[in-house]
Amino acid sequence: MATISSVGIRQNFSLIKKAFASKGRAPVTTASDLKLVLELKSNKTAYTFPVLIGDDTSNFPESILLNRADSYTATEMGLFIGAKNTVNDTAYDIFSYPNTVEFGQDADTLKTIFNAATIDVTINNVQYLQNFSCARFRTVGQTQYTQMGNPATQDQFDATFGYYPIIPTLQLSGTAKVNITLNLPQALNLSGSNQLLVVMINLRGFLSLGASNLNK
Repeated sequence: MATISSVGIRQNFSLIKKAFASKGRAPVTTASDLKLVLELKSNKTAYTFPVLIGDDTSNFPESILLNRADSYTATEMGLFIGAKNTVNDTAYDIFSYPNTVEFGQDADTLKTIFNAATIDVTINNVQYLQNFSCARFRTVGQTQYTQMGNPATQDQFDATFGYYPIIPTLQLSGTAKVNITLNLPQALNLSGSNQLLVVMINLRGFLSLGASNLNK
């Protein structure tokens, strides 16, 4: 099982501070996450995620987007799927693989995401991540009993599941044109159940306040 390295986090933080210092800048920089969420749909093979505040038309309340005045250095990327009851549902579980109990008859088609999909990232029309295999994110934990003697079970899940380091890091600016796209080799054949299925890209890293190109 992967572990979270505080040494690696400190090293990344130091490199970011040095990079800004070399440009004569010293923005407040803090550990932060971005959470990009889209609804999964049949007959769709590419999902381009909103990154900047104001660009999200889905308005999922759990989304965390980048302020246009700030910049963000992504050191890890995670890929997850979930089944929401409504648009405003924030109590649903996220999975780093298509759990057959949670996703039912859609579980098989959702395997396409983790077995065969890729992610591309372009910033200002320059491609920084190309054909990044989503198989890197697939994590299946052990099963845990919910209570003694009860056959009902729950997936093991911890803070490392579903994440993969990004080397070199991705530098996102609030004034840049950022495209993060999930590419499927074929469209999903979803059942059309009452659940709202979503795919989520989570970025871990560091937020630098007021450090977008607007403030140079």
